[in-house]
Amino acid sequence: MVKRKITSRYEAAWSNSEGPLLSLDTGTWRTRRPVVDKEKCTYCGLCALYCPPQCMIDLKDHFVPNLDFCKGCGICVKECPPGAATMVPEGEFHRAGIKG
Repeated sequence: MVKRKITSRYEAAWSNSEGPLLSLDTGTWRTRRPVVDKEKCTYCGLCALYCPPQCMIDLKDHFVPNLDFCKGCGICVKECPPGAATMVPEGEFHRAGIKG
């Protein structure tokens, strides 16, 4: 068995923990990103549970996506019961100069 160095602390939902964990940088191909309204978030955790690359960060009172690994699939938005998460086009962030 070949030992491999694990270089990331992010684990994908389908990892069996025997090899390197799948955590691919999004790069510049994501066209929409999830934005979470902290005031609407009920901290139920369904967004984090259903996120395929498991990139939702637990801030102890709400969740936010780690945009380095978010693919922009929108599953977190579809699973959010109170509608606290919405998908926003990347262009809106670049035009407005908004970060994060």
